Amino acid sequence: MSRKVVKIGFIGAGSIGSLFGGYLASIDSDEHPLEVIFFGRRNHAFAINKEGLRLTVGDKDSLIKNIKVYESATDFTESLEIGEVYRFDFLFLTTKAYDTERSMVQFKNLIESSNWFVILQNGIGNEALVKKYCNMDKILRIVTSHGALLEKDGHVRHTGVGFTKIGFAYLKPDTMNTKDHGRAEEGLILLKDLLNTAGLQTEIVEDIITCSWEKVFVNIGINAVGALTGLRNGQLLEKNSLRNLMGKAVNEALEVAYAKQIVLSNRNYVELMYSVAEKTYNNKNSMLQDVLKGKPTEIDFINGQIVEFGKKLGIVVVTNELLTALIKGLESSF
Repeated sequence: MSRKVVKIGFIGAGSIGSLFGGYLASIDSDEHPLEVIFFGRRNHAFAINKEGLRLTVGDKDSLIKNIKVYESATDFTESLEIGEVYRFDFLFLTTKAYDTERSMVQFKNLIESSNWFVILQNGIGNEALVKKYCNMDKILRIVTSHGALLEKDGHVRHTGVGFTKIGFAYLKPDTMNTKDHGRAEEGLILLKDLLNTAGLQTEIVEDIITCSWEKVFVNIGINAVGALTGLRNGQLLEKNSLRNLMGKAVNEALEVAYAKQIVLSNRNYVELMYSVAEKTYNNKNSMLQDVLKGKPTEIDFINGQIVEFGKKLGIVVVTNELLTALIKGLESSF
């Protein structure tokens, strides 16, 4: 009896895409054989296609050789001689947030033919941009705190174990008929089961958008301040002036979230942000890493998104405006 191959693609397979894709490709399942395809940069593609993906966890290395990597959608479809349509079961978007729109245009045909489109990116508001180019009912979102670092082309390191939560960005059970709801739930459960089997402990949540906000509060407090000062996460807390600045940025974001009627728990998100900074004392946050490499940052989808929401809601967010302007000024010097 033939088994259905689950086809999974990753658009923008950098650090986090290579991490999740590598773990999935390492599954040896009789029930769900997998076909994993990466779309990424030329040198990364060449290294993986030649030697396989090297995945480092702690002091252990594994070499995953069943991943094929292509530079573009055209390269992929032409090499397989399949025309412009190929039905991925799950097609992940793992680019930097600022590359979202370009990627949605470049991979339009593959996105349209996929069963589920999965956003795995930093920031908030990403799904609103994605739905301009994709059927909103098939958009899934993943929020994760796993850390990944691309050591070099073809080599990804798992730098920190965390949580993974998945859910529908827009689809709600009460708006669907029984048949469609069953199909949607089946897809979500399959993805959860695959990630769990891969070793990425995953939880289905009812409101993934709330989860993305709760994660971004930490980024809003830490990332821009770390990128501007060059300090590691924990070092930021040792200067009261910086600590207070970080708290103000998060409090402004909370005011915006409440105005947008984002349902949040009663936890103290400023203290949560301080706690994460302390627990990741020696980390150079992702925005600082981008700045050190002279690369664009994701400021527009973190503090900058708070600025945009604040303008629309008539809420003054002067701290986030300042941090966003300074990061953009820094980017212009590269």
